[in-house]
Amino acid sequence: MFLTGVFLNSAQTMIYATVSIRSRPENRATAVGWTSGMGRFGAVFGSWLGGQLLAANKGDWGFTAFALAGLSSMVFIGIAALRGLKRTAGSDSERKLVGAP
Repeated sequence: MFLTGVFLNSAQTMIYATVSIRSRPENRATAVGWTSGMGRFGAVFGSWLGGQLLAANKGDWGFTAFALAGLSSMVFIGIAALRGLKRTAGSDSERKLVGAP
């Protein structure tokens, strides 16, 4: 349980860092806020769904439900990566660090 907590906390921190790096300065706060909000929604909804499945004596469906969530996350991450490749291919000169001359 300790290692799960360490890895989940590290993954959450890395997601915030990745979102902040990939976002434009004028949208950075909004992007990190949405990321945080969706993560918190998922934490609440996942616990609720697991409880509902157990209460309905369908605990064996728990793995399927969470595997579908993981699969859909993989698809969305792939789409975001492809969009990022298209954006950076034509706009390398536009990306500058905040405060850079």
